[in-house]
Amino acid sequence: MMALSEHEKKTLEQIAQELERDDPKFAAKMRSTPGHPKSRHTAFGIFAAVVGCLVLLTGVAARTPALGIIGFTIMGAGAYLATRRFGSPQIRWRPSSSQSMGPAELG
Repeated sequence: MMALSEHEKKTLEQIAQELERDDPKFAAKMRSTPGHPKSRHTAFGIFAAVVGCLVLLTGVAARTPALGIIGFTIMGAGAYLATRRFGSPQIRWRPSSSQSMGPAELG
């Protein structure tokens, strides 16, 4: 890996300052550290779903309904955890001239 020159470091610093000034919300997201809790939950959920699937298949192969039910439960819980959105989405309502009102934007 090659180190950055002083000119490149200064240029990157200027870009970061402009980004912070133009879009502070996006800049804050970009500063977040890797290994975000959301990604850990997703990774654990995928792992649990795979393990649950293996337990389910083992239960089917062994003709043990209890083991199949346990495997299905683990697989379902893992899939739920992997796909769950942590935190509530921000819903902004906009006035509408029609009778029905609905969410304008999810974010």
